[in-house]
Amino acid sequence: MIGRINSLLGGAVTGAVITHLAVQNLFNPSMPDPAFAAVVSNTIAASVVFWIVSILFFDWVVQNTGKTMFSAMVIALSQILLVDFNYVLIGRREMMPALISVGVLLVAWGAVALVYDKLSKAS
Repeated sequence: MIGRINSLLGGAVTGAVITHLAVQNLFNPSMPDPAFAAVVSNTIAASVVFWIVSILFFDWVVQNTGKTMFSAMVIALSQILLVDFNYVLIGRREMMPALISVGVLLVAWGAVALVYDKLSKAS
């Protein structure tokens, strides 16, 4: 894992920056106020925790499959199916925020894969 530190940090920072900007500027404005309080109220801190866990999971998947972009798209599509698609079907999310979320997830995970892959080949 130490040899992959640049890939891990690069992927995590890429995903964090893209999703933070997209969620704050595109997704959140399309959503109603939350029905309950956040577990981590600071959005930056919550993003850091999310991306530490996510990039470690992503790295584990990549190490097992050997396919960076494939792994990223499986994670993105899983999130889309489990949250956006399901929530639209059961009436917990409107279509527009779901579509914005789909775009954010595909772009973010695609960018994570590209940066991770580039940095892993540079090491």
